[in-house]
Amino acid sequence: MPIWNRILATVDEHDSSLQAVRYLAGVLGGSDACRVRIMTVYQAPEADAHPAKEQRADAAAQRKELLLDRLEEARQILVGARIPAYNVSTSLQEAGGRTIAETIMAVQRQEGFGTIVVGRRGLSKSEEFLFGSVSNSIVHQSTDCAVWVIS
Repeated sequence: MPIWNRILATVDEHDSSLQAVRYLAGVLGGSDACRVRIMTVYQAPEADAHPAKEQRADAAAQRKELLLDRLEEARQILVGARIPAYNVSTSLQEAGGRTIAETIMAVQRQEGFGTIVVGRRGLSKSEEFLFGSVSNSIVHQSTDCAVWVIS
């Protein structure tokens, strides 16, 4: 059963994800009642985009480094809002063939997070139709938790 004060905040390379973390910091600032995991999902580069193995490996390393930097930046926002550092953890998850939303929801279900916090990139309706929306997918897949979508 999900626990309301276990929060899964998601980040990626887009600024909207940090906006969501800043919002969360504003809501929780100074409190030690919640445990927050900041998570990002890594998807390996497609072979079509990087045909050479070396290019793919370089792209993968750069992407992971960017995501790890983003995790630390988000952690610093929460700790800077006086959320105790011991209540804030980070996690880089490998998608492993799943979508980003499926990966997030799998972690939520496995670990009993009661709240998911995601940023919304502001895709147009046609972009959302073509490419999908992580926040939209999470809202539709969630059944036993609260979802905060921050614009």
